[in-house]
Amino acid sequence: MEGGQDFSVTRRRAGDAVVVVPAGEIDLATVHAVEAELGAAQAEPHTEIVLDLRSTTFLDSTGIRLVVQLARDLGSAFGVVRGVGEVARVFDLVGLDGRVRLLDAPPDE
Repeated sequence: MEGGQDFSVTRRRAGDAVVVVPAGEIDLATVHAVEAELGAAQAEPHTEIVLDLRSTTFLDSTGIRLVVQLARDLGSAFGVVRGVGEVARVFDLVGLDGRVRLLDAPPDE
């Protein structure tokens, strides 16, 4: 699903998990595309939903809200592959490590 000129989000199966991969900036203009893919992922049979942020270049407060909401709603059935650079920095600054289950990689890697 496209969210803008330099943004895309894909969804794939990884065994019993569904992996959602946004590429580009997650902000007010694109968060709805990520929410749509995550909603579609929740509708599929799964044991886990993984949000892979390694291709995400920026994450604003709307993206943080989405991550926190999913962690609260899905509990241990939700995991995040933390991004790099600015995205990792935002996770550290906001203190999401204790609130979100962080993974080194999606289940299929």
